[in-house]
Amino acid sequence: MKSEYEEYVDKTICESKGFVRTPKGIYKLTALERVYSKGRLRYGDKRFSEDDRLRAGNRLNHEYEAAHFNVVGISWKNSKIDSRGGADTSSNLTDLRSRYLTAIRHIPREFWPAVRRICIENLLPDFDNIDSARRRYENMYLWYCDLCRGLDRLIEYYTQSKIQP
Repeated sequence: MKSEYEEYVDKTICESKGFVRTPKGIYKLTALERVYSKGRLRYGDKRFSEDDRLRAGNRLNHEYEAAHFNVVGISWKNSKIDSRGGADTSSNLTDLRSRYLTAIRHIPREFWPAVRRICIENLLPDFDNIDSARRRYENMYLWYCDLCRGLDRLIEYYTQSKIQP
C-alpha cells in the first residue's frame, strides 16, 4: 500500500507552490522571493533596486523571527539566543524586539498590510474573488506598489540607523 508521500507530483504544481530545483537540491521560495522572481519589486522609488527591497524584506522577517513574536506561550524566556548558553537572554530579546518594533513604525499604515502579508506571514495575496481579469490585475498592481513603497521606507530606515543584524 502506497502512502501519500509516494505519489507522483507534477512539476507545474510544484513550481506554482514555489519549489525550485537548485544544484544543492529542491528549495521552497518564500513569498517575497516569489514576488522578486516575478519582477514585482520594481514598482517603487527609483533610488532603490529590487535587490535592496528583497534584502530589506528578508531582514524584517529575520528580525521578526529572532524576536520570538511567533512563539506561543512563555517558553521563549528559556530559549537560547546566539548560543550563549545560560546567559541572560531577556536583554537580548528586548533589544531584538525593540529593533523590530522600531522598524515597523517607519512603515506607513497604508503599506503595512502588504508588507506584513508577504514578509512576515509569508503569504501571497489572493485576488481570485474578483470577477474580471482587468480588475484583478489592477488590484495586484496596487498591492505590489504598496509593498514596494513600504519596503522603500524600510530601506530608508535601515540606511539611516546603521544597525547591523
